[in-house]
Amino acid sequence: MDLSSKNTMTRDAMMFLPAKVVEGLLVIACSSLYTHIFVEGAVTGFNLTNTTVQLIYLILAGWMANSATRYVGEEYRADSGRGLFSTVSTIYLGLCVLVAAGCGITAAVTGNTLYWGGALMFCSYTAFQVLNAALIQLGRVKASIFWSLTSASLKLAVAFALVGGKSNYPSAFPAIFANTIADGVASVGAVFALGLPTIVRLRFFSRPLLSRFLKYGVPLMGVSISVALLNQIDKYLVVGDVLYAYYSTNNSIASGLFTMISVGIMRGVYPAVLRAWRDGGKAAAKPLLDQGVRLYLLIAVPAVAGLTAVSLPMSRFLFAKGYEAGAPVIAYTALAMLFMGLTEYANKAYELEQATVHVLQNSAIAACIKVVSSIVLLKALGFTGGALGSIVAFASYFFITCVRVRSRFLFRVPTLSVVRIIVSAALCGAAAYGCTLLPLGNLLRLALACVVGATVYAVCIIASGEGREEVQAVLRRIRK
Repeated sequence: MDLSSKNTMTRDAMMFLPAKVVEGLLVIACSSLYTHIFVEGAVTGFNLTNTTVQLIYLILAGWMANSATRYVGEEYRADSGRGLFSTVSTIYLGLCVLVAAGCGITAAVTGNTLYWGGALMFCSYTAFQVLNAALIQLGRVKASIFWSLTSASLKLAVAFALVGGKSNYPSAFPAIFANTIADGVASVGAVFALGLPTIVRLRFFSRPLLSRFLKYGVPLMGVSISVALLNQIDKYLVVGDVLYAYYSTNNSIASGLFTMISVGIMRGVYPAVLRAWRDGGKAAAKPLLDQGVRLYLLIAVPAVAGLTAVSLPMSRFLFAKGYEAGAPVIAYTALAMLFMGLTEYANKAYELEQATVHVLQNSAIAACIKVVSSIVLLKALGFTGGALGSIVAFASYFFITCVRVRSRFLFRVPTLSVVRIIVSAALCGAAAYGCTLLPLGNLLRLALACVVGATVYAVCIIASGEGREEVQAVLRRIRK
């Protein structure tokens, strides 16, 4: 492995990760605030709208976003991104018109005006997802971090301002507008950070580039549908405003935090892997992918252990009374998201070789498993059973992908490293859980559990020698 590439990748991942963790904490704070200022029906209305927007994004725009991310580096070198960004902008405008028309018709038929809010959310959310991914691939790391944190902060602040500090607010519109404004502001910032006003023109739309996008991205449309089912179907199966509010809000803690962990590490790893693939093929890219998975496990495994240990006191602290009924969902979702993150790394062989049809096949099988397992477990165990269905589905997706992708190449993490990480994480979780049993107030127990659990993990992982490189990278960054 090229040592400079490995160090650069680790440095970028370690730079992104703290920022994404802060972003994740802001997302958690936002979910917490919403349960205190909105009634359960409004929380359900916002969460359903947000879930549906993400679903539509994956189905309609995911192929474009993935294609743009895949090719932006080489297209930027060719013409400063003029053709790519002009083509993406044209596609984006068409999708916004399509979604606005669909939401308008649905709102007229159902009489539910939340669909109009959903259309606005889709436009701003899609824009920032695509532009932020471009910032990452082009090495504009500081701009990406700044605008991501700006978006997360505004979702919290704008919602509170629009409600005016009230509680039990009956409408979801302040939350919808807050998310729309937040992503809209961040998108405008990303537009200028990329210099798009000087290069994007509709006349520069490229048909050959669109054909290239379609060839790479169309199989990913099926993947997007399957992944959407994997991520969201359990939420649609939970019936009742109150139960849905409890389920989706607790689910958002683990899914939000894990998304930030996965994205934070992947944004440091994938650009380096992609550059290595272009320069040296599999021989250059695979060692970096192996290191990326190891970095992911170092952070994600103790996160599962910690969230499982503190799920109940965390739910009691963050949310309004009653929401703690969904606390087990935090633990179940964390484990499911761990498998999902590992699957993303396993899929990289398909993505690098542009053989995305295999991703479609694997994710479709897993989506079918998700639907069946969620229905069965929801009926057997109640509303928290949907999260157990997620574990079954995401674990199946991971193992199916591993078996099939081995004919190309699959990441490898040394067995000793895996054992060290799992043992250290288990001790972290045990220490944290022990703190939750102390005869103290809920907030004090939660704070103590977080501090003690993190300390135990850090000591164990450093003493075992597993985290030595990462500690040195952080220390070098601090000294600079």
